[in-house]
Amino acid sequence: MELATSTTVSPADFGRAVPPTRLLSSGPLSAAVTAGGTGVVWYEDAEGAVDLTRWRADRVEDADGVFVFFRDLDSGRVWSAGWQPLGAGGTAYEARFGPGTVEIVREDGGVETRLCLAAAGGAFVGRVTLRALDGRARRIEMTTFAEIVLHHRGADAAHPAFSKLFVQTEKVEDRPALVAKRRPRTPEDPPVWLSHWLDGAAEAVSWETDRFAFVGRGHTRRDPAALAEAGRLGGTVGAVLDPVVALRTVVDVPADVPAGEPATRAFGLAGGRSCDAVLDTAATLADLDAVAAAIRSAADSAETTRQQAGVDEATAEAAQALVGPLLFGDPGLRAPAETIAAVEPGADPGALALGGTGRRVVIRVRTDRGVAAARRLAEARATWARLGLDVEVLALCDADVLPEVVGIAGVRPVAVDAWSEADRALAAARAHVWADDAFPAPTAAPATPPTSAPRPDVPAGDLALDPSALREWNGIGGFSPDGTEYVMHLRPDSHGRLALPPLPWTNVIANEWGGSFVSEVGSASSWSANSRENRVSPWSNDPVEDPHTEALYVQDEAAGTLWSPTGGPVSANAPVEVRHGFGYSTWRTSVEGIEQHTTQSIAPDASARLTVVRLTNTSDETRRLAVAASARVVLGALASESDRMVVTERDGDTVFARNAVRGEFSERVAVACAVAPEGAEVSLTADRAAFLGRYGSPAAPRALVEGGPLDGALGAGLDPLVAHRVALDLAPGETKAIAFVLGEADTRAAAEALAARFARLGAVTEAVEATTQFWAETTGALQIETPEPALDLMANGWLLYQNLSCRLWGRTAFYQSGGAYGYRDQLQDTSALVYARPDLTRAQILRNAAHQFEEGDVLHWWHPPLSKGIRTRFADDLLWLPLLASSYAATTGDDGVFDEDVRFLTAPLLKDGQDEVFLQPTEAGTGSVYEHAARAIDRSLAVGAHGLPLMGVGDWNDGMNRVGREGRGESVWMGFFLAATLDAFLPHVEARGDQERADRYRRHRAHLQAALNDAGWDGGWYRRAFYDNGAVMGSKESDECQIDALAQAWAVLSGVAPEGRAEQALDAMEERLVDEDAGILRLLDPPFDTTPNDPGYIKGYVPGVRENGGQYTHAALWAVRALAEAGRCERAAPLLAMLSPVRHGDSPEAVATYQAEPYVIAADVYGVAPHVGRGGWTWYTGSAGWMLRVAVESILGFGIERGEAITLRPCVPESWPGFSLRYRLPDGSGTVYTIRAERGPEAGLVVDGEPAPSASGLWRVPLVRDGAEHEVVLTLA
Repeated sequence: MELATSTTVSPADFGRAVPPTRLLSSGPLSAAVTAGGTGVVWYEDAEGAVDLTRWRADRVEDADGVFVFFRDLDSGRVWSAGWQPLGAGGTAYEARFGPGTVEIVREDGGVETRLCLAAAGGAFVGRVTLRALDGRARRIEMTTFAEIVLHHRGADAAHPAFSKLFVQTEKVEDRPALVAKRRPRTPEDPPVWLSHWLDGAAEAVSWETDRFAFVGRGHTRRDPAALAEAGRLGGTVGAVLDPVVALRTVVDVPADVPAGEPATRAFGLAGGRSCDAVLDTAATLADLDAVAAAIRSAADSAETTRQQAGVDEATAEAAQALVGPLLFGDPGLRAPAETIAAVEPGADPGALALGGTGRRVVIRVRTDRGVAAARRLAEARATWARLGLDVEVLALCDADVLPEVVGIAGVRPVAVDAWSEADRALAAARAHVWADDAFPAPTAAPATPPTSAPRPDVPAGDLALDPSALREWNGIGGFSPDGTEYVMHLRPDSHGRLALPPLPWTNVIANEWGGSFVSEVGSASSWSANSRENRVSPWSNDPVEDPHTEALYVQDEAAGTLWSPTGGPVSANAPVEVRHGFGYSTWRTSVEGIEQHTTQSIAPDASARLTVVRLTNTSDETRRLAVAASARVVLGALASESDRMVVTERDGDTVFARNAVRGEFSERVAVACAVAPEGAEVSLTADRAAFLGRYGSPAAPRALVEGGPLDGALGAGLDPLVAHRVALDLAPGETKAIAFVLGEADTRAAAEALAARFARLGAVTEAVEATTQFWAETTGALQIETPEPALDLMANGWLLYQNLSCRLWGRTAFYQSGGAYGYRDQLQDTSALVYARPDLTRAQILRNAAHQFEEGDVLHWWHPPLSKGIRTRFADDLLWLPLLASSYAATTGDDGVFDEDVRFLTAPLLKDGQDEVFLQPTEAGTGSVYEHAARAIDRSLAVGAHGLPLMGVGDWNDGMNRVGREGRGESVWMGFFLAATLDAFLPHVEARGDQERADRYRRHRAHLQAALNDAGWDGGWYRRAFYDNGAVMGSKESDECQIDALAQAWAVLSGVAPEGRAEQALDAMEERLVDEDAGILRLLDPPFDTTPNDPGYIKGYVPGVRENGGQYTHAALWAVRALAEAGRCERAAPLLAMLSPVRHGDSPEAVATYQAEPYVIAADVYGVAPHVGRGGWTWYTGSAGWMLRVAVESILGFGIERGEAITLRPCVPESWPGFSLRYRLPDGSGTVYTIRAERGPEAGLVVDGEPAPSASGLWRVPLVRDGAEHEVVLTLA
């Protein structure tokens, strides 16, 4: 259809810094569509705004939207209706913006496609027409696709993987339609539904809602796996974990068609608050005539609305022209670079009401011309609002024009002299659009237009890879012979694409100051000081595409070939060997006669990510090569929030980057540099748009594809990135190394010192060696050897490394990026470090004590360095301090930790009905750690109607946050936990003569014993909790969650359960929750789903996912510990081995099911079909520390008694012939104890050749700190 009063946009136009964009709206639904075919659809009503489709506001790559793909079934040619996401425009291309509509017309392979989009009838609709231009009939496969969100944009961007877990999809019976819903986390959450449909017969349409299936691992939206071959889509629906909507049909395009009658199809997407509502919308717009009428009505409605609002056509068009700059950020409409650069560190936008994530226009009004522009901006603002886009207009006015601006509705006037020069600079810099006394308009001059240039030729290579020496080989990877590396062999498939693991297999490399994690193909995320609040490069949380926001490249300048030495983002047709080790990762490959060995690590004592690329020329010709490194710069939490404030500068070949508006990190300065061989040519850029190019990607960065030095762009107002390119000659047989440093320091001077420190290659390699040596010494403190490799490989370094590098220091990983300390979390983690690094355990005890309020409650979590965090009503957090401080003292004999004087905090108390509040507390005096611990217990003694501890807004299970939020709900588990805490802490109370407390605690312990065995007992196992309304959870009478592993395990671990009941509880736990076929131990059964009781957001998870009926490994390990405590030695060790990731990844079949890394423990394993046995979030889990403790303490029976003796009480199966354990004392003396357990006719212990006695089955080995090696032989009867 031809559009009246349309604006035609060519590829040259949308090659501008920001793509031309149009707002469309119909009722509560709005959409933004670009000339390239990208955009976003959202829904907003009185209950709030949610994005229906995902959008990242990335003006460079810009690959989000509702897309239509085509395949010519005869030729196999594939293209998209818009330029994106496939990044090509065909032989002809243009976009037409009309009132209420966007039409994209293009020609590809003799076929003309027209996509007309509109918002009409409360839906986003599309009409597709196809015409054969060459007289040949076609059969065209048409596929629609969109990533769906159904959530607030900020919440989705903050943690996409978490957001996705709450979405379920469904195929509508007998209709070519899909529906999706978001499961609410609370009863107050408004429902959100989405429908997507095609016109036509249902049987002719196939579908897919699983992004893993549609896009595919190793693919991106630019080359989705679903487009690799023709045929019906896979049909996956339900709890897909990463939802999309995609529909496919076949369109017959005749050879000769009368004018105006091409082959036509239609589709739609709608949002709403009920399934019926979105299906009714779909039914109304289910046929071609209805969609055609809706598009016509959209055009008429847009024009009518404009006229009724009294907005002239020119202003309406000018408002639409600013949509792209408002949504994406146009450097040409930003404040001057010198203004942005002048913003003072620590400037607070919130103080000027300039915070938030909404869009903002700031205009400097000096004259009547500026007043007129402000009036016109008010009209534009009204236009944007009618179309669903909220924009603030702020006018900084001179005194003589201020009165005129004050009267303009919709404009926020501020007198220039009311704000300081620094405040005015901040306002200008924070503006998405800045104007100086005139109405803003996008620049006419286009930036570099997009191209359809093919990616560079794929080079080939070969590398001999032999897995025969690797342990637990699974077809992808295995452990090195000594177990300290996980080695992967990535080989190209028949298409030259590397065959990857089912999920990213990563390495988290961190120290106290910063770190980085990296996947098997070299994608990375780096941070400094705080892994969430102060990221240096982005965190993607995208296991499907695993995007390379940091990347490495090698280029043969003569041949023009480009590849990545890490296997990505540009994969060569060559094998790659990947090694993840403790504190480093390496890649080895050989491409076109160039051998490459790449190492990534960090400095041992600074926030600096170090990369060394070694090239060896094995050909017989001198080669001219270029090696490049790039990293998108964040300097905040999210690039979309911080990028417009980043300023880059250079000193020689070093780039410095800063963001003055990031709170406590505002003074910090990032640094990036290349360390090149003598004679090499170094160039750089800090402009991501120039490096990648419009619609470019890390897989084909324009600056490298076109060749030559980088452009040297730096400053403010760019889309920030740091990239270095090092060009060099490499003679036959010659080896040269290039290093790249990416880090951050407290100040500019410190950043300069960091760059100077690593200006030599030798300094870089020495730092890598020091980091590697640190980890070898730390992880080597305790080593075991048993008949079970699944335990040995984990306990001999990987668990300790995961615990310290990721959990304590990094506090981030691929699937979860917290950055904060969790009160209960890191304290438990460091309890597992007591054998190797007791100093870190002690330091965490003091750190936790310092985050307790004077009333006894604690920060549930807090962000360093200012201790901003949340005050809550969680029941268990505070008790971990007395429990684990007591455990530390019992192990080390360091009772002095209780004498340490530590601050208390003060902040406003929670109000009635308030579950939590984010705040920054202040110091309120000090007290001993003992007093901190005692106040925690004192606060925890209140009980409910059943005599059990109150649950508050959750106990250990955060997802049960509504069981006791009204103040009456009780936790059975908390009773066991408190009893264990009292038992551990009472000796310290008595030792201090605190008799009143001791008596009170002892009475309460007895009370708990009775209540737990009365109200807490269900007849065959222990209950879990009582709701505020008195209903029981964890009972055979419960409709859902009839049994919970946590209660059964702690009934035993606390010693509260009488022997008979302990046996019954463990029997029930094994019968109901252990699934040996799937290799999992579920947390509870059956999962929450439709129960009328409200346990909390755990019910929002789809059944069988995470805590809601899947395996939550933390609790599963406590269950195994309880089995060992109860003497079930034939079950404990085999079940612990079953939980080991080694067992889940020891064969190709196991990997296909589990998918996650086989060398680090996962927080959860799914328990719902079709995902039963699939690994969930890995690395960032407290399960690492607890698996180490359970293996060493519960199975092997090893412990330290007050720093004076080793204790031994093994619980191993009779089938084990023995085991050994080597322990190096952490005091620096060099003393080593080697313990060898072996079977014999009689139990006995020999220490250095001398027999030693046993006491009640517990063997003691007195510690002698003499720097010698001691041999202990334990005979197992």
